[in-house]
Amino acid sequence: MKKFHGYKLRAALPILLVLLAAGCIMTPGVYLKWSQVDTAAMMKSSAGTQKLNTVRFETYGPDAEQLFGYFLYKDGIKVITGEGIPQKRLGKLAIGEVMEDHARAARARQFTSGSSLIVREIFRGDQVVGYTANDTNMDVGIWDITTDKDAKVVLRLVYRDLRKNDGGDRSRNMNPAGN
Repeated sequence: MKKFHGYKLRAALPILLVLLAAGCIMTPGVYLKWSQVDTAAMMKSSAGTQKLNTVRFETYGPDAEQLFGYFLYKDGIKVITGEGIPQKRLGKLAIGEVMEDHARAARARQFTSGSSLIVREIFRGDQVVGYTANDTNMDVGIWDITTDKDAKVVLRLVYRDLRKNDGGDRSRNMNPAGN
């Protein structure tokens, strides 16, 4: 049986306190619930024609072809994607325009693989705050990290590339928080 060495804990405690005081340890926030929607039906509805703030993000790494994802969100929300994540803010787009942008971006880079985008509505409480549209090989999550100090709702976008890489590793995490 291994012997517990209390001095290791005593040495780590001051470092942990300094990191907490400096704000280096993030509170994880609340993972927002989602519901997949019928994209064709949505595009014909009023929700499908509504123009929302849109950010396009993409995977990176050893694959020749990267995957694209989108997050469409309402006014009054701040979206954080993290440092180093390839992204582009596209202004206000409707879901149909997102589908067109996806086809255009893939064609411009001469990508031939990838899937049609799946669309999910994102809920904060019982209100829809936005939509994700992404390749099926991406796992996209939205976290509510709003604090009492924030003037508006703050959401963190995280995603993972689910394709097999480097001998079957499916855990290439694109989450800047490391979760």
